[in-house]
Amino acid sequence: MASQTRQLAIKTGVVNRTVKELQSYREEAVELKKRADAMEAAGEDEYEVRQQRKVQAESQQMIPDTEKRLAKAVADLEELMASTEDELAETDEFKKAEAALKLAKPE
Repeated sequence: MASQTRQLAIKTGVVNRTVKELQSYREEAVELKKRADAMEAAGEDEYEVRQQRKVQAESQQMIPDTEKRLAKAVADLEELMASTEDELAETDEFKKAEAALKLAKPE
């Protein structure tokens, strides 16, 4: 049971961390787009604007990968929760796992 609780805590941590990472990449992509647009509107050097657009594109490319990792982490956590629900349903770790799933799947 202790190892199951530990696995639950680890998988919950992975989901929470990946949710934060995804949110960070999304915010960064928006910020970089605003910055590039502002540079372009201000008439700054084309090279600098292109470089900023490249940085923005790199940040944008991280989002699909992070979404895939989040989906896998959520599936792993759901699978573990389903297999340990009878023994661990009343534990704090199980409740934290449920909260992490709600955070990862807001709909």
